[in-house]
Amino acid sequence: MVFSLFNLGMILLLQSGHAQRHTIDIPPPFNASLAVYQDFQSFSIEFSFFPDYAGNQSNPNTFSKNLLENFKNVTGVYPKIRVGGTSQYVITMQDALVGAASYIYVNRDHADYFPEQEEAVKLIFEHPTDDQPIQINYGPAYFESYHTLGNVKFFHGLNLNQNHSIQQLTEAATVSCTNIGSHLELYELGNEWNFAHQNYRPGNYSMDDYVHEWNYKSAAVVAAVQKACPGKFPGFMAPSFVLLDFITSNGWTADGLYQLGYDRNNLTKILSFHNYMGVNSPPNPPVDLDLQRTLMNHTSIVENLAPQIQRAQNLAYLGLPFTLGETNSIANQGITGETSVFGDALWLVDFSLWAAANNIRRLHFHQGLDYRYDSWQPILSKGQAPTTRPPYYGQIMVASVLGKTQDTRIVNIPLSGDTEATYGIYNGNKVSKVVALNLRERNATSKENRPSQQFKFHVPGQHRANIERLTAPGSDSATGVTFGGISYDYARNNGLPVIVDGRKETLDVEDEVLSVDVPDSSAVLISFV
Repeated sequence: MVFSLFNLGMILLLQSGHAQRHTIDIPPPFNASLAVYQDFQSFSIEFSFFPDYAGNQSNPNTFSKNLLENFKNVTGVYPKIRVGGTSQYVITMQDALVGAASYIYVNRDHADYFPEQEEAVKLIFEHPTDDQPIQINYGPAYFESYHTLGNVKFFHGLNLNQNHSIQQLTEAATVSCTNIGSHLELYELGNEWNFAHQNYRPGNYSMDDYVHEWNYKSAAVVAAVQKACPGKFPGFMAPSFVLLDFITSNGWTADGLYQLGYDRNNLTKILSFHNYMGVNSPPNPPVDLDLQRTLMNHTSIVENLAPQIQRAQNLAYLGLPFTLGETNSIANQGITGETSVFGDALWLVDFSLWAAANNIRRLHFHQGLDYRYDSWQPILSKGQAPTTRPPYYGQIMVASVLGKTQDTRIVNIPLSGDTEATYGIYNGNKVSKVVALNLRERNATSKENRPSQQFKFHVPGQHRANIERLTAPGSDSATGVTFGGISYDYARNNGLPVIVDGRKETLDVEDEVLSVDVPDSSAVLISFV
């Protein structure tokens, strides 16, 4: 009889859409990360589309500027922007993946600088519907875009592929230093060369050959830049490899690279590697790239980032910050309906906080015009109007976790489920915030009551908390997203914050426990006061 009553109670509890759990202890501060950079949430913008995002001096893109300004208002600093990517030299990659999926690009040339060109950029597409051009020609006007977004610092990409003349490379480097000026923080020489080389160099080209080429060309860049722009050379972000289990790297490794004498002159200031959760293989994405299985799944995130975390530990002897200089959800520009919806925003929060808790120092989320994982669409293109997309709200939530303090440290609170994640945020040795994510997929069209999970946190010494929710009608929603009741939609006020739900939510701590309900497909930031 007792067993039957227990079952009946559980049935009633589940029907109410409210699942309870035991009290959760937050790990002590000595388990937390290093202090997280305030510009931890940063961006990478595809070289070919940077003028679309930034505009020029006569027609700046105020929408993009407003969205970046929002980060400064939350954290006190602007995000950093890496300008580069495939179109940095428009790489060619074929049969790069293990298995059925493919990270495929058609044969392409590269991005070349032409000092006499009047247009900022000329993009040549093989097919009008292609995501990326096959050739990019840019001129002096291109660099106006570096002066339209406020006091943002940039990492500028250089074309390692150019092999017919060192002069074209050094000219591109010097014109960037003279035109970008104080906004230039670092250079990047080459993009994903660990497998891009196979289409631009002889078949026997080795990692040792790459080391010699990079060392030679980086020295040439330094000499040219110091002559044109006297003073301390900015340095490089490097090596910008993408070393993922599902991509064949031909045996190239980060450890092996440095053992061969890469960057003997210590020009690198930031370690940069690229990361994605999977690859959209045209014409149809792999069936296993499911929103719940791949993105809204804490275990999937942990497994995906494990090699990067190990790599960071292996390279710690270099004494350089380890960053993901290009990252996002699904490579090959994402998947409509999976990376363009609210579930991707929830993934971004969990992915970011797990990375921060494991001392990955900065994340540059990759953007490109009409890409399907963008945080925002900067201009009207291919019938798509300017708009703020769900991933942006995830980034704003992460920025709000960090705030304006410079001693924020993050610790993961281990849970057993794939569809839940929690994090404690320390300032000094005191818990200041907690994040809880309910990653259970919930479609906007569902007619049933929205279930929720109750999280109970043991927080001795705390009395009350403010609650800010990241929410949308469902995990499949592309619109209607808010964080803390605020919308950043283009249509409302050009990306500036607009309060759409002014109700303030606070919760009291009772008997050292704070209890909060988190509906399926949503997240909450708890800030103690």
